[in-house]
Amino acid sequence: MQHLRCRMTYRGQIKNGAPVLETPVALPEGMRVSVDVQPAQSEFWTGKTVEELAREQGIDNTVRPASLVMDWPQDESVDDLMTLVRKARH
Repeated sequence: MQHLRCRMTYRGQIKNGAPVLETPVALPEGMRVSVDVQPAQSEFWTGKTVEELAREQGIDNTVRPASLVMDWPQDESVDDLMTLVRKARH
């Protein structure tokens, strides 16, 4: 049997339970091979920006976070703020 002097990588997919290479290769009978299973490519694993997700879901993201900030009088305590927040939640 002929010995390979370098490592070679061939890509393909599993079809009917057996690996099928993208480019057919004639390998000698009995040659040892290994199959490296790659994770499935899916849109789930490709990151999307917040803007892309909002657009896909039809969300109007024209509101900027700075516009949601309210002024709190300096003479009011943090306790007053927390009371207001708790009342707003109930």
